[in-house]
Amino acid sequence: MTFANFILVIFLLLSLLVFAVLVMLMRQIKKDGRLPPDKMSTLAGILFIPSIIIFALIFKGISSWRADIQQENNQIKLESFVTSVYEPLTKSRHSLLNKLSSMNGLIRNVENMEIEHPNHADVIRHVKDQWGVAYKNLHQAYLESDKEVRRAWIAHNTMDSQDVLVKFSKQAVQIESQLKKAEQNYQAHIYSVQDVMVKSLDQSRKLLDANRNPPKSKKQMALNEALRESIKPFNNFAISELMNFLATLDERLKNEVETLQQLIRLSAQQEAILKDHLYKNRDLEKPLTKIISDWKALEDSSNDSLEQILFALEAEYVAVKLGLSIESPAIKAMHKSLYNNIPAIVGKGLKQRIVIDQSYRINRTVD
Repeated sequence: MTFANFILVIFLLLSLLVFAVLVMLMRQIKKDGRLPPDKMSTLAGILFIPSIIIFALIFKGISSWRADIQQENNQIKLESFVTSVYEPLTKSRHSLLNKLSSMNGLIRNVENMEIEHPNHADVIRHVKDQWGVAYKNLHQAYLESDKEVRRAWIAHNTMDSQDVLVKFSKQAVQIESQLKKAEQNYQAHIYSVQDVMVKSLDQSRKLLDANRNPPKSKKQMALNEALRESIKPFNNFAISELMNFLATLDERLKNEVETLQQLIRLSAQQEAILKDHLYKNRDLEKPLTKIISDWKALEDSSNDSLEQILFALEAEYVAVKLGLSIESPAIKAMHKSLYNNIPAIVGKGLKQRIVIDQSYRINRTVD
């Protein structure tokens, strides 16, 4: 008797025991006359009907559990059969299943990335679509091979086992070869989508690098301008996520970006304060308008720089989440660009703030 059958027998015996106890309890209540006859049927329903429902549900659960155990035992026997015939086929089947499981996890992990990161939605969508194709092809290859394996195993158990072994030993080699080919096609497909991620990284990196080293090529200048204009505003969720990601790369860089964010807020505050002064001091329109314009220019340039930093950072974040190795040359190049450009951009903004703060000039007096 298997363990699952033993548990089922125990459950049935306990059910009978509980049922017997309930019957005896009802008879004792009736004998003692504790309840009027018209209430006995109500009590019987209260005691027996819920009990029967509970026992039925438990029985169904145990039956399902036994079926799962039986299926697991059959799978173990099937794998032992395949291993005894041709062990490399077992290894290829396991390898393929692991890849399917890994890919399925990746697809679920990036399910909402298109909505969360609209600036790189095209890249995310392309990669997900290609993953779907690769997964479907690999899964189909596994299903076809598994069907043949199960057919051979059933035949081995129900027909001339020696004849089946001889025939399946040849077929197993062919199936294993087909699985290897399917895996190779899968890997080639997966590697091909990495080119899209690398291109995205390179484009955003060149845009960021232009802050320190403006490109000489007119073509690159045009590409940078088009990319800059295509950047959509980042929502608070995306900014928070990217800042946390930046902290894992370098906490100092995160602090630099926070300084840039503070500079943007300060510029906006100074503009608001000066506009209020201008409203009350119309005779100072010329100097106040100039200083307001300077703060506005600092706010706009800082905002533009922040967007470019976030855009480049998001390109790396998305690529890493989509499975690109952190050892990839494109990832390393992006790291270098972030380390070189973020402090330079923030430093430039802080210097501009000092210039504005110290731009007050004494007017020449008239004799």
